Amino acid sequence: MKTTSKGTSPIITIGSGNVEHILKYDGEIRIGRKHIVTSYELFGGSCINYFLRLITAGIDVFPIPFIGKDQHGHDIRKHLVKIGLERDLNEKALQFISSKDFLFPNVQTPKAIIVVHQGQRTIFSQGLPIKKNIEEHFQNRLDFLCNLASNDTGSVMIGHISVDGDIHKPGVISKKTINTYFNKFFLFANFGNSQIKHGVDFWIKDLSHIDLFQLNLEEIKRFFNQSGRNSSLNEIIKFLRERSITAVITINRFGAIGTYKDGSDGIVLAWPLKIKQIIDPTGAGDAFASGMISSLNGNKYFTFKDFLSAIVEGRDWASYACTTIGASGNCPDKKTLDTFRKKYSNASHKLIEVIKPDYAKQIMELIDKVY
Repeated sequence: MKTTSKGTSPIITIGSGNVEHILKYDGEIRIGRKHIVTSYELFGGSCINYFLRLITAGIDVFPIPFIGKDQHGHDIRKHLVKIGLERDLNEKALQFISSKDFLFPNVQTPKAIIVVHQGQRTIFSQGLPIKKNIEEHFQNRLDFLCNLASNDTGSVMIGHISVDGDIHKPGVISKKTINTYFNKFFLFANFGNSQIKHGVDFWIKDLSHIDLFQLNLEEIKRFFNQSGRNSSLNEIIKFLRERSITAVITINRFGAIGTYKDGSDGIVLAWPLKIKQIIDPTGAGDAFASGMISSLNGNKYFTFKDFLSAIVEGRDWASYACTTIGASGNCPDKKTLDTFRKKYSNASHKLIEVIKPDYAKQIMELIDKVY
């Protein structure tokens, strides 16, 4: 096992961790009837998904999942250590995962039930109970990490953080993370329901410190609605441009839309790869995020060209994720992903387009009508 990193900047992933019970059924689902399913038990949550995808791609990762000192939490940590050893994770990261404070005290690791049906999925998940010592324990994790990797530069990925939904301390973990790292590390955020519910106005200052922001179309519309703002796609893009917020809006199986800084370069339309069958879209957004950060890692001053390359990478990672069961149960290494990319890129056409602002309005309005 190596004691140094693989030549890439380390990535810190912060977010949810859970046990996923996946039920796959391809027939017709009828309420009130018995269905014979294929079942799987995997680990997921944004922090875990980022970790597993990035480490399989050969990048050192320091995860901070909100999991407890219960059997499920111990099982998740054991799995992370196992994958870390298999993938030659560096000594510092293994030390971080193995430390006694990796698991959160007085927290019950959440469980999720995911029903996968004909290329679609429905998720039933538990919330994370709000505990008084979660914020303090999280700060200890950040301090430990700062001491452990004080000379490193890299990236921080903020995923869904249930604690941020606390009405008494809204957004406390995400804001603490952003304030700690925005001057040094590349900052990425893909908020979950607990952060989205506070609305875009609550996060305006924080968004200005984030280097890349991602939500899916339904989420970003809800994000703007929560603040009473116009949630048409044109108005959302206008809002982001006026504040030079670089963002990617994913549109399920129809690809993604990107806007870079003030938008003067145009709207990016990333069309999906034409894969034969979508098996399970669970975790595709996390895969998209992981792909983009693998491309941009540590580069706070990325160009529009870099942004395009990152979107292509993210789209390919997300497309591969849709061909497997679970959010991160089958993560491809570089060789596997290159083979997949070559196969489907050649079969697809016009994978990415840049539309000048004046010509993008009609496309945005059409997407609004569809969604």
